[in-house]
Formats: sequence, structure tokens, C-alpha cells
Amino acid sequence: MSAAPLVSDPVVSAQDLITGLPLDGRGGWREWTSPITPRQQWNANFGYCGETSLISAGLAYGQYTSQWTARALASPGVPQWRESSQLLLGENDGAAARRMKLQAEPFDTQQQRTTPEFLAWCKQWVQRGAVVILGVFNNVRRLGEPLAGDSVYDHIVPVVAVGSGSDRPYAPDDTITISDNGLYTEGAEVPFLFTESFAAFQGNRRQANAPRGSLYTLRDTPPNYGLAVSGVRDPSGVTVPVRLSASLDGEGLQNQAELRQPPEPLPLSLTARVTIPDPSQAYVLYRYDDFASVPVSGFNAAADQAVQRWLIPPFSGLSAEVSVTGWSDQTVVFRAVPATAA
Repeated sequence: MSAAPLVSDPVVSAQDLITGLPLDGRGGWREWTSPITPRQQWNANFGYCGETSLISAGLAYGQYTSQWTARALASPGVPQWRESSQLLLGENDGAAARRMKLQAEPFDTQQQRTTPEFLAWCKQWVQRGAVVILGVFNNVRRLGEPLAGDSVYDHIVPVVAVGSGSDRPYAPDDTITISDNGLYTEGAEVPFLFTESFAAFQGNRRQANAPRGSLYTLRDTPPNYGLAVSGVRDPSGVTVPVRLSASLDGEGLQNQAELRQPPEPLPLSLTARVTIPDPSQAYVLYRYDDFASVPVSGFNAAADQAVQRWLIPPFSGLSAEVSVTGWSDQTVVFRAVPATAA
């Protein structure tokens, strides 16, 4: 897995939230940053916010794909101009993550009692290095959208950072920073990024639409929907971390109501940075051009499924980089494993 083994760690429970069980025993303000870079969504076809959020998470774990491909994986065979094709939390997000070969854990809405429980869950996953994706209300008045908005969430966004000065799983003055995937940029000090305290972030539908209210609000009563992406699908834990950086933060603006086919692609360059845990070992970096070709085990045995490979010799340092060029409509997936792995 391209991160610390998160799934086996206990996620904060409602009882922990009530008793204030310490997470790390440290005082003082600290900020935990997700390993993602904000990206720009298409607004056509009811919006590609869920797709863009999962693409952002994928880049943190060594893979890139287009919004069109991400939606096709979320809703195979459904025309993308239909509302039912969207990648939505609590519906097809888990299936999309699996098809994109990502390890992801949904928030358990069935056991949820309060929204602070959900924020504590978000905080704990971000502290552990995962990319958290959640659903929020839009301020539909300020965004010029139809009143009153959805009853559960309007928009899907990744969490960029969580800040806290408390050892408690939840504190009202903890902060959360989201990327809105470029839905609104007018007047934003930092494009795409919005920060609120945990307390101020919560509200009902009426408060979310207040003329002078925040642009984004988390529903203050259950259910809340979220997905924690903690790495790549790799049950044996043989892969080592790979992170991608991209020359573009999107695929060009697509604000028309309907797209019936993918837009013209843009030139794109990607740089894969491999973290070397043991410099005395050799590693192999594989590149795939289709998620269906990406193995989840036996990476070296399935070497012929890759379209490119690079050998990283022993004593090459603590990291290695490879850059490739292509187009924004392509799928590019990297996996790195020890040369001695199966």
C-alpha cells in the first residue's frame, strides 16, 4: 500500500468522542496536510466534483485519469449527460475507487449519531495520511444555483488539511480546509481553498443558504457522507509510495450544461516521485495505461501488463523521479515494488 497500513488501525468511535480519548498525547496547535493538490472540475453534466475529488486522491498514490474516465468507471454504460451517471458518495464511490485500484473506507452512516462524530472521523483519517472526501452544502444564493439545494449535500470535495490544538478527537475550534474543486474562485484569497472551524462548518440547509453565509457548510445532523482513501489496492503491502505531480490542475473549463463526448485533450506532463524505504534494495517502477491492467498482487510476475518499467538500482538515494508526457484524457498509473517481490 502506498501509505502506512491504515485500514487495520481503529477509527474513532462514538464512545471515544464522548470520553475524549487522546489521539497522540501532544499539546499545541498542529496542522496535518493531505498529500493532494487542488484541481479544477468540469461543471458540465451536473458537475464532476466526485470524479475530480477521486482523481486528486489518486494523484497522491501515483495515478492519474481523466474526469470522463472516472465517471465511466463509477457508472459503467450510463451516458454521462444523465444525472444518474454521477460519482456520488454513499452510492457508487466505493465501486469507483475499487475500479481505480484504490483502497478506500466509507464513513459508516448507519452507526452515526452526530455530525461531530463525522468530523472526528475525518480528522483521524487525515492525521494518518489518508485523503478524505466529503459531501457539503453549497450556498446556493451566493453561487447562483436554484433554491433550496439538496437535502443532504450539493457538492463533493477533498479535505486539504485539518488543524488542531487539542488531543480530543473533536474540538469546536479544530479547523478543516477543503478544496472546492474550483467551483467558486471569485474573491478567494487562495483559489479553490476554504477553511472553517469545526463549529462554524456545521449548519442546516437554511443557514447554508444565508446571503452572507459561508460558501460551503457541512450538514449539522446525520447522515453525513465521506470516503477515506488510504492507498492503493495491495493486500500484501508490497508496494512503496509513489506520488504524482501534474503540469495542469485540470482538463480545461467545461461549463456548458451538457457534454455528449469527451472534450479535446490538453498536453500533460506527469512526474512520479518514488519514496525508497530501503536504499540498499533495488526497486522496479511500473507504468500502466488502463486500470484493468493494474495488478493488486504479484506485480513483478505480471510485469508484461505494464506498458513501461524502470529499474531503480540499489543505493540510488531515498527517492527517485520519472517524468512522462501525454494527454489529459489518458490514464497513467504507477506502481513501485522491490525487485525481489513476487
